[in-house]
Amino acid sequence: MDLAAVRTFVAAADAGQFQEAAAVLSITQQAVSKRIAALERDLEVRLFVRTARGAQLTIDGQAFLPHARELLRAEERADASVRPGRRALRVDVVSRRVASAARVQEFYRAHPEIELDVVALNADVETAIAAVEAGTIDATFHAVPVPVPATITFVGEGSRYMWPDRYDLRRIPVRDPAPIYPMSLIWRADNPHPALAALRDHLASRRVGAPDTEVWLPKWTHRPARST
Repeated sequence: MDLAAVRTFVAAADAGQFQEAAAVLSITQQAVSKRIAALERDLEVRLFVRTARGAQLTIDGQAFLPHARELLRAEERADASVRPGRRALRVDVVSRRVASAARVQEFYRAHPEIELDVVALNADVETAIAAVEAGTIDATFHAVPVPVPATITFVGEGSRYMWPDRYDLRRIPVRDPAPIYPMSLIWRADNPHPALAALRDHLASRRVGAPDTEVWLPKWTHRPARST
């Protein structure tokens, strides 16, 4: 169904005259007549009757009008769902129990006008990056792996791992300062969503070194991005 014709039908129904509908839509009265005629052929019913007082809806036109309005509302929702700045910013926080989720919640409290779609993919960094590249999500919080010796790792003091003696490993306590688990915000540099820029600015503005505060700074972007 031609949505331009549906829009013209609604405008004519609201105005009660094809001439006024033409002025509202900034088209000619002839164009209005052609669109209405095409819609009537498509639906195989008469939508208007022309009278000396203007254009009046037929019974079929009255029945079709609420559905026509809903079609136009659906078009607006579909358009808004994919337009940067109008659709929700979709952010992966890895898990709703970790600090990244709290940071996004903090961002929302500071910017309640911004619509957010917070997800927890619970995926590894490669899968999350692939989702960013594909546009499934706008950004993700993840630890970006860096090359380290294969036999060095951090484990919590409450962990109870057992290694075979042949691994020749020993546990060394690390204190003052205690190590943190660094995470990065990963996004596409060509993503134009204005809320993404606002989220990055919010994270970057957090004061480093505040007591009892975990700081999450945007450190890295993925192809076709640059490092920041």
